[in-house]
Amino acid sequence: MEKKELLKGAYDLHVHTAPDVVKRKFDDYEFCERLIATGMGGGIIKNHYFDTSARAYLLRRKHPQLNIGGGIVLNNSVGGLNPEAVTKAAKLGAKIIWMPTMDSYSYEKIKNIPNKNLEKYIYILNEKGNLKDEIYDILEIAKENKIFIATGHISSYEGLKLIKEANRYGVRTIVTHADNPNDLYTIEEQKKAVNLGALIEHAYFTVFHSRTNIEEIARQIKEVGYENVFLTTDFGQMNSPYPDEGLLEFSLKLIEQNFTEAEIRKMIVENPEFILNYK
Repeated sequence: MEKKELLKGAYDLHVHTAPDVVKRKFDDYEFCERLIATGMGGGIIKNHYFDTSARAYLLRRKHPQLNIGGGIVLNNSVGGLNPEAVTKAAKLGAKIIWMPTMDSYSYEKIKNIPNKNLEKYIYILNEKGNLKDEIYDILEIAKENKIFIATGHISSYEGLKLIKEANRYGVRTIVTHADNPNDLYTIEEQKKAVNLGALIEHAYFTVFHSRTNIEEIARQIKEVGYENVFLTTDFGQMNSPYPDEGLLEFSLKLIEQNFTEAEIRKMIVENPEFILNYK
């Protein structure tokens, strides 16, 4: 298979496009144009602060050959752990509900900034260490509408509690960029998540920006099982490549780590397609 053929029908389910409140390398339209040019099947546009489901609808209207999805991240700009915002996102066709990212308490705390006031940041557990009531409301909405819940930037401790309860509700889950040092899941934690019905995401961002090496990601995938993994880029930053470039580089680097083309296709075509088409 030629290098470019590897991307035929592939998806990137973690892409940060403009319009955004921070500067991005490309907008929704350019993202779709590049997907078409490379023969990819589609992707999910993500924004830390706004629901992207309506934008995804318009992109599907403009490019019916693509499968483009959106979703909502439960940061403070949408009211945090806000079931009402999730209800509206579900009605707009959201594909993924992400737990807090930039406003995650655990994510901010790990930065270890002296005298930082963490009161406004979001922890999904209550004072007894159980999931907050709002999370159960969100699980109900996700169950009713067949929407995946992703861990975002919450800690693995919070994430595994969430995944356990989601599994009890019959809700599918995603461990967001499991290898990222800021919210790292050990191999044993990843295996626990998979046993509870989660899929594991690995994003090329951590490799390209030297947060994690490719050998470590390959080791994690081999331990957890490629059939439980999907690959993304998490790109959109001005100093990152385009997602199609990144996904191809990621795939080729993993082939160098002795993954087969069929295994790569499982992680960039079949598993992402399952998430996008989940009903």
